[in-house]
Amino acid sequence: MAVARPGMLALVIALTGSARSVVTDWWWLGALALVALAAAISERILPRTRVRVAAEMALASIIVGLGLPEAYLALPYLLVPAFAAGLAGSIMGTAITTLTGAVGLAIGNILAGGNLIELPTFGSVSVWVVIIFATGAIGAWVLRLDTIQIADGGRYAAAYRLLSELRVVSRRLSVGLDPGTLAEGLLDHVARPLSVRRAALLVRREGGNLFPLAHRGEDDGWLLGAERDPVVLEAWSSETPAWTPMGRRGFRVVLPLRVGSRTMGVIVADVPDQVSSDELQTLVGSTDEGALRLETALLFDEVRELATREERRRLAREIHDGIAQELTSLGYLVDDLIARTTDADAKSLSTTLRQELTRILSNLRHSIFDLRSDLDHDGGLGSSLSAYARQVGAQAGLKVHLVHQEEHDRLRPEVEAELLRIGQEAITNVRKHAKAKNLWVTVSVSPPNAQIRVVDDGTGMRDQPRGRYGLEIMAERARRVGATLVIEDRPESGTVVDVSLGSIDGEG
Repeated sequence: MAVARPGMLALVIALTGSARSVVTDWWWLGALALVALAAAISERILPRTRVRVAAEMALASIIVGLGLPEAYLALPYLLVPAFAAGLAGSIMGTAITTLTGAVGLAIGNILAGGNLIELPTFGSVSVWVVIIFATGAIGAWVLRLDTIQIADGGRYAAAYRLLSELRVVSRRLSVGLDPGTLAEGLLDHVARPLSVRRAALLVRREGGNLFPLAHRGEDDGWLLGAERDPVVLEAWSSETPAWTPMGRRGFRVVLPLRVGSRTMGVIVADVPDQVSSDELQTLVGSTDEGALRLETALLFDEVRELATREERRRLAREIHDGIAQELTSLGYLVDDLIARTTDADAKSLSTTLRQELTRILSNLRHSIFDLRSDLDHDGGLGSSLSAYARQVGAQAGLKVHLVHQEEHDRLRPEVEAELLRIGQEAITNVRKHAKAKNLWVTVSVSPPNAQIRVVDDGTGMRDQPRGRYGLEIMAERARRVGATLVIEDRPESGTVVDVSLGSIDGEG
């Protein structure tokens, strides 16, 4: 505002000077200059407040009102305190300052013995009042943008500091930041002294469901609906151990995993004998450090998942805006060459080149689609892979047969993501290499177990080159989550890709 005030005053002086043939009294211009000087001095001494801005508006508008109609050329100066009012507060402050200006104009005109309503310039003055309010509203909007940018800048700075510290600390950790490994270690720590028959470490995921990060013993569905188990709820809410008799099967013990003043997970264990309260309290206390490690690993995993998703989208944009666009332009040039050439051999070669470009562009579009295909966090693994199979089938002219069996409970997010990529790669290979007519996709999910089976009736693996990079990546993803991957020829014709996690048996 320090620059705007003298600039606007200079504009008023210039306008008045250009109209000196109709302006006979210049006293109001000198008074307005004194108001501008006083406002500039107070701005350096005092903070920008609504009261100070309203005072400047009141004095300036009264002076302009006293000088009307000749002082009409000074109305643009009132935009300065209006904009300052917007920068000093909300739209309400702008409205108050605009009202102050309108009242000041009326008071000044009345003190001068005039009648503002009867002045020929009344309509123009009214328009200026609206412009003054609009200018103040713009100031309030600029203030809001600055506040948002400052807040975002602060958040980014905080995120940068945290990520930098995390990078340094993670390199020094003895067991890394893998949630599965940490959960297994924590469960072992609890299972040894309790002589458990079966046990599981559960954490809460989106939607409020509990899912197992690690488990011991047989798994016959005893963890389904654990988030509704009264003993689990008691331990979770009270942050203290809870237990209940299980008849001939002994006792069920639930130990909360605490991080500070909240529970981040529970260990549910079936034990043959009752455990004393003191032993349980001691055991819970010994898990606090492990719970903090596990919570840190889960948080890091979430950040990594978000970063991976954003990187896939960035790569999709780069491919689309870069090489895909360039190949499209090259295709247009080849089309023009085909249309212009009269030589039969040149036309044949150009047509072959155009077909190859079309094939490469088609593969690039499929790659972009693959990169942008993320896990459906509401529908889960089965819904996501089924949607992907339908899309690819429609593009490739495949008849798709889907079997989708998925329970309400979900797998761990990183497990779902890896299994989804394996299934997508298997389906993509059918489109690229199999020359198939039918595609069968079966998805069975019963946490912590799952199976994906992709079958086609194409040429099979016999005629395909071995050691393809995509197959190696599928195997690597399967090993990462502890799944079993089997790729083999189908007896009739085609290929079977089967990835299984746990004990689900599938048919194909």
